[in-house]
Amino acid sequence: MAATVSSSAGTLARTRRAILDAAIEVFARDTAAAMGEIARAAEVGRSTLHRYFPDRSALVRALQVDCAEAAQRLLTEARLDDGPVNEAFRRLVRAMFELGPRINFLFSEVNSADWDDAAWEQAHIPIARLFQRGQQECYFDCELELDWFIRTLWYLISAGWESMDEDGVPRYIALDRVIRTLENGVREPRD
Repeated sequence: MAATVSSSAGTLARTRRAILDAAIEVFARDTAAAMGEIARAAEVGRSTLHRYFPDRSALVRALQVDCAEAAQRLLTEARLDDGPVNEAFRRLVRAMFELGPRINFLFSEVNSADWDDAAWEQAHIPIARLFQRGQQECYFDCELELDWFIRTLWYLISAGWESMDEDGVPRYIALDRVIRTLENGVREPRD
């Protein structure tokens, strides 16, 4: 009995994951895509899709939560408290760059009133710690505020993904440009 319940739970989790992944892929191409397109991309029936997400707003909310969880996981894996600030900063940008397609869709789709602020604040805690450490070590400009730092990160990462989508810039070049722009734009001014 326990093996059947475990197997069933695994199937439910895989189906939910397939729907979320397909939704991001489809919405990245067409933000107005219909739920039927998402069901086809996830290789599930419309009724299955609607069992998991009754409507578009439920799916978008789930994508927001999924993105916040992915951000927390990637930032934890980036070990931002370890090593020199400049190396941790590059790991931060690489981790955040992985979220590009999700973030681009969510920033364009979700009203700020609909954001789960608690989930996003939790995801940003490691970034805040790195920023504070970087200011203490005079790596980051001491006149910048944390909010500006985080916005700048997200906006430039979005610009990197946009350059890949619209201009065909290879991923490694887009990522390098984002890192170089951030390193030269958020550093403490030198004499």
